[in-house]
Amino acid sequence: MNVRKSLSMVAAGCAAALALVVAAPAPADAAPRCPSTVTAATSKAGTVSALRNTCSQAGVDHLFRTAQAGALPVGVYNGQARPIGGPNSGASSAIGGVWAGKHFYRGWLTNRVLGGEALPANVYYGRSALDGKRVIRIDYARSGLGGLHDEIRRFGNGVYLGYGFDGPRRIVTFWVWR
Repeated sequence: MNVRKSLSMVAAGCAAALALVVAAPAPADAAPRCPSTVTAATSKAGTVSALRNTCSQAGVDHLFRTAQAGALPVGVYNGQARPIGGPNSGASSAIGGVWAGKHFYRGWLTNRVLGGEALPANVYYGRSALDGKRVIRIDYARSGLGGLHDEIRRFGNGVYLGYGFDGPRRIVTFWVWR
């Protein structure tokens, strides 16, 4: 599948996902509360659930700012995302229908979208647009999307938390793990 067709499919899927965004998130009765720190002893499943269901944007921002860049990931990683703001299960579910994570190679990646892989990007260490500290930067210029980039940092339990940017503006919060 060529890049232009892949981008069209991803754009259509994202548009459909955004159309399903609901204003009020569903309650998350069984989700663990948002942690103030994530260590090697913290459950990955609990971290993933809290990021999706209970962490406020301020909580997510705190976790990101206190995490370290960590090692560059290699391999297939599952992923979940939500729009910037508080938990929104409708939006997270809709995004999950399009995007399933990332496949990291040495120095580059592809996104796992619509049952395949698309949107290659370069992966390297850089400085965060948010706080100037070290992050793993994912640059989509090789896909022809020069204004888009992601920034991720690793928790002690191996979950990476990050943001997707359109230019200087954060547009999505996401996390990947395996």
